[in-house]
Amino acid sequence: MQDALILSAALLAYVLLTQIGRHKVSLLRMLPSLGLVGYFAWSFLADLTFTAPNLWTAGIGTALGLAVGGGLLATLAVERDRETGRAYTRAGAPYLLIWLVVLGGRLLFLWALEHVTWFGEDVGRFLMENRIEANAVAAFFVLMAMAMILCRNIGVYVRVARTPTPVTVG
Repeated sequence: MQDALILSAALLAYVLLTQIGRHKVSLLRMLPSLGLVGYFAWSFLADLTFTAPNLWTAGIGTALGLAVGGGLLATLAVERDRETGRAYTRAGAPYLLIWLVVLGGRLLFLWALEHVTWFGEDVGRFLMENRIEANAVAAFFVLMAMAMILCRNIGVYVRVARTPTPVTVG
């Protein structure tokens, strides 16, 4: 749970500081989120046993992350400054709400596993019946976060490439 809290807090702080409001698009702004999730992915995925149930679980997390990343892109504007031609993103409350729901949902799930007896027992039974290992659940959440961030970052760069540079008449 402590690793989940650290990752969630770090991602939320990063989102608040670098993505809410109007921000210049640059690779340097996007690298910290990729590095953070990459670090956690390496630490969690290194022990993943490659069985069909584990891979399905990881794949579902990835697919869900891509869907949420698409939602993030839908709430994010990409624009160019008329004078400089520099690309900017603009994100507001809907964008932040998506992040809060995802990170809050993750923390609520993990809290319930540890503190709500019947929930932990039901999840444990589900994992055992479907031969899903505990580290596959970690992979689900880490790959979901990675897919969200990659989808958002790649989507921003695609939208920047498609946003025409303003022509100044002088």
